[in-house]
Amino acid sequence: MLAPVKAVKGMPEVIKQRLKAACDLFPTAVSKVRQPVEAIKLLNE
Repeated sequence: MLAPVKAVKGMPEVIKQRLKAACDLFPTAVSKVRQPVEAIKLLNE
């Protein structure tokens, strides 16, 4: 499970935006890798 990154007081807005973007993109990246792997696994069963 991925825990959200908390912003530190005084952190620049640009860094906050980049952390949010990374947290939003991570699940998409994982699902794009996992779906083909699961499809291959189903074919082998």
